[in-house]
Amino acid sequence: MTGSAYPFDDTVVVEKVLSQLDRGCIFGGRLSDGQPIRVKFAGNDTQPLPGDAFQVKGLINQHRDRFGKTVVQIDSKHMQRVVTPGSLLGPWLERLPNIGDTRAKRLVSAFGHELQALLSDVSRVDEVAKLLEPGKPALAAKITAQLYAAVANQAGADQMRSAEVQFLTFLETLGVNESRIASQLWRFMAGFDAVGRLKRNPYVSACLMDWKPADRIGQRLLRSTGEGADLHTHPARLMGALQSVWRELLSEGDTAATEEAVKSLLEKRGVDPEATLALAAENGSLRRIGHLLRAPGAAWLEDQVVSALLAMENTAPTVPIPSGQALDSAVYDAELETGLTLTDEQHSAVVRLLTLPVAALQGGAGVGKTTVMKVLSTVWERLGGDVVMGALAGKAALTLSKGASTSARPRLAYTIARLIGMLERQKVQEGNPAFNRPTSDVDFTSKSLLVVDEAGMLDTPSLHKLLSLLPEGARLLFAGDEGQLPPVGIGRVFHDVVAEGSRVARLTQVLRQAADSDIPKVAASVRQGQMPRLGTWSGQTKGVFLVPTGDMDRVQRKLRATGELMVIAARKATVEAINEGESLEARSTTTSTRRLGPLATVAVGDPVVATVNRYQDGLFNGLLGVVDSIAGSEVAIWWDGDREPRSLPQAAEADIELAYAITCHRAQGSGSQAVVIAVEASRLVTREWIYTAITRSRELVILVGDAMALEMALARRITRTTGFSLRSRVLMGEAHVAKRYGC
Repeated sequence: MTGSAYPFDDTVVVEKVLSQLDRGCIFGGRLSDGQPIRVKFAGNDTQPLPGDAFQVKGLINQHRDRFGKTVVQIDSKHMQRVVTPGSLLGPWLERLPNIGDTRAKRLVSAFGHELQALLSDVSRVDEVAKLLEPGKPALAAKITAQLYAAVANQAGADQMRSAEVQFLTFLETLGVNESRIASQLWRFMAGFDAVGRLKRNPYVSACLMDWKPADRIGQRLLRSTGEGADLHTHPARLMGALQSVWRELLSEGDTAATEEAVKSLLEKRGVDPEATLALAAENGSLRRIGHLLRAPGAAWLEDQVVSALLAMENTAPTVPIPSGQALDSAVYDAELETGLTLTDEQHSAVVRLLTLPVAALQGGAGVGKTTVMKVLSTVWERLGGDVVMGALAGKAALTLSKGASTSARPRLAYTIARLIGMLERQKVQEGNPAFNRPTSDVDFTSKSLLVVDEAGMLDTPSLHKLLSLLPEGARLLFAGDEGQLPPVGIGRVFHDVVAEGSRVARLTQVLRQAADSDIPKVAASVRQGQMPRLGTWSGQTKGVFLVPTGDMDRVQRKLRATGELMVIAARKATVEAINEGESLEARSTTTSTRRLGPLATVAVGDPVVATVNRYQDGLFNGLLGVVDSIAGSEVAIWWDGDREPRSLPQAAEADIELAYAITCHRAQGSGSQAVVIAVEASRLVTREWIYTAITRSRELVILVGDAMALEMALARRITRTTGFSLRSRVLMGEAHVAKRYGC
């Protein structure tokens, strides 16, 4: 420190938290006049977040940072959060008809936290009207009537709206002024007793948001109840910290973790790991499998999936499968019908898969998985069964449909979202015969074989939904590649089934028909962690090449102008930068656009991607499409796998992003003629990531980066920990099961 110290007493708005300790913090902020300032606070229970306002008392000093820059710093031991009326109610008012920013500010400035009572009291209508438009009484009366009507009617009833206002007001008094956090809490707690339920569950926010804001809210709620217990060791805080740990693990796709890993994450949240786990064991919320601890909700889902698969295996067969030579003959007959000749490996795979009620076909790029599925489907149909085919992505479904069909037996493949919709409508019709399903819907029967391609993408919740709807007697075949990334969502059932091994047929031989493409060869090298030989790209339309990072814009714009292109990157910031740059490049100053969500302002012709599973709308995380038209507020999108464009539901708008570039997880299951891959120096870029990205291409792959970054990526491995455990068929008595199925 240098110079003399002077007294300071003013409001500071937090911009960036520089340090957070148990007994103090350092943050950068601004005064009301915009002057930047640094605050060093020594005290308890602050946990500032950007946007928070504090009344700070202390001494002004000069601080020299490590770069030699001098900044004004307040050394404080007295700092109190400032509750700013309107930080949450203001945005809510702005959304109401004819209110807007200016009128909302007038209401907040004049009435503050009394707004709840004001807008529920019709006797004060004139008071509100004079404030909204003092010089235009007729207009004021009209707007005020609309305001009170909106308050009374929006969300179904004035009581619910009043409850929301009361809830937001309560959050403001706790020092919560971030609209996003408040909206999350209201959506989760919505109801007439939302405040009461939040008080009874002070750490419910730990499963919705990051730990720091959740802990801040939780401690303030505990303090507001007047409990005398130490807030830092309160049981609710310990359980909240554990919920936060599960939230973090689930966000990475894990459904379980070692006890050591869980304890480490608890320590980072400032709670005693031993006490927390002991409390969880005492109240029955701790689930274990072997040496792993399981996330409770995910554990239930996994156990339900295991039960459904075992039930499928224990159900008497409805399609008789011949054994021995008769089964071999049935496969040869199917080869003749399809005009295909299987390799010995493929033939053995078909025979084995037909004997398994739940089975997995594992194979890398170019080994002929679609050929095996085509012959297997033909055998199944010849034996009296019916085949339904699905894939998570629309393009994968189209590719499967083309590859598995013959002129005599055309087979349609559907997205998983569409299959779930069909199954749900079939269930409704079974309970209500008067209900009419679309004629295009598939009939699922006890003789149905459901073939799911690109099954490695299927997360546990989606699989659980699918299995819960299948009729008794139906059978399931997964097909995929364990070398690819696990699903976007939680779990990795396909990978776990393949790893267990007793229900798997493996294809390893890359076929001659793939010899004219370098993609399977390069993909095989990458899968083994070996650095492939890559040439220099000079405009070739086929092959795999490596180009410098600086050529990214040139390469993608040249390829985008000449054909189908997919650009894949690991970091969200890179994806967003490419989307912004390419969308601006594609538009003129007169292009009509429509804002959908925080990351999507779209125009006709823009590629887009869905980011959330919305089965009711036929959408899933990773589904790609192109904006077909914009008419007023209506946006129509032509989704992969659809026969015509569909209007985008308003509720789904916030779940749409531009897709000039996408993450590798979002690309999984889709494909393109050409693929450009940004090989970034990031822990996200692993061997599995590179392998998955390369195998998205049918003809041309351009890796953008340097050889060292690629080598480092091939040395990294992705890990995902689950509690999914399906018993081996050998341990279950495979001989008995095989006998039951006529093998």
